[in-house]
Amino acid sequence: MKKSILLLSILFSINLIQAQDDDIKKKAAEKTTLTAIKDTGWIRGGFFSTNLSNTTFSNWSQGGTNNTAIIANSSLFAIFHPASDKYIWENYLDLAYGVIRNGGGKIDNPNDPSLKITNPFVKNEDKLVFLSKYGRKINDKLNYSGLLSLNTQMFPGWAADDILREKSHVSNFLAQGFGFVSIGFDYKPKPFLSIYASPITAKYTIVREQRLADLGLYGVEAAEFNYDDTIGGKAPIKTKDGQTFRNELGWYINLSFNKDIAKNINYQSRLELFQNYKTMQVYKIDRNWQNTINMKVNKYVTVTLINQVIWDWDVDTNPSLEGVQRKVQLKNFFGVGFSAKFGDKL
Repeated sequence: MKKSILLLSILFSINLIQAQDDDIKKKAAEKTTLTAIKDTGWIRGGFFSTNLSNTTFSNWSQGGTNNTAIIANSSLFAIFHPASDKYIWENYLDLAYGVIRNGGGKIDNPNDPSLKITNPFVKNEDKLVFLSKYGRKINDKLNYSGLLSLNTQMFPGWAADDILREKSHVSNFLAQGFGFVSIGFDYKPKPFLSIYASPITAKYTIVREQRLADLGLYGVEAAEFNYDDTIGGKAPIKTKDGQTFRNELGWYINLSFNKDIAKNINYQSRLELFQNYKTMQVYKIDRNWQNTINMKVNKYVTVTLINQVIWDWDVDTNPSLEGVQRKVQLKNFFGVGFSAKFGDKL
């Protein structure tokens, strides 16, 4: 269409030819400007998806429970890689939040079974993961780098059996929060693979709410109390606050993989290994491994599978039981929903 208009303009008038020529020069100048803006070294973009699932039963002989779940995921990146190619600064942010309701819209009131109350949605996913890595080039595949990371959640969380939120919450933003500050080497044999290894890494654990810290949750030291003068129903006196910040020094490895393994199928994997130099037993190596597969059905619909495995020797997986319960933590998710990519491609 533009070519036809241009040809007609040439045929009709030499003045219009000149006008068209000026317009072309203007557009060319604009294109050069846009290229210059983009050529700042920044690569930015991300991925967003929402998934909704609903299962209902009626006179189903095999049994089952109605449930509705909604979850939203977002993965963002901003990478500064100047033309000089002497260094690179990578930033990644993963966010996720989801809720689920098991059963119908009404349930029996736990405090009075003769009454019905609204069946609430409860949180089944809440994640905020930030990673920033700065590297100076040694050669085409190796950098010496510094890394900073944070893993936490965005909103308060309640125990699984406390669906009415009658008790105090057991987690919150930065309660728990943990991450790493380290210096090491980043090896990138392929564009989709990064192997970061550090012999000097500080792992930090934050429990910013004193009430939760006093309970000794998430691997911090619990508060200390004086029980000697509790006769007559007196409450024990706290003699030492629970630990709100815990620091460990050790080695750290981070393996990251992000690649389209088939047409419309993207696989992302991140494995973190950390060991405190004070506890050099193999079974005390902290492990955090997450795998995500996104399969695009069409431009907007995506099937998402997420699996996460955590092993942390210092974390009590069930504080309600006597003694420290140490078990592998597992989380799996499957969903179908709307998705969209935006910005630059990695």
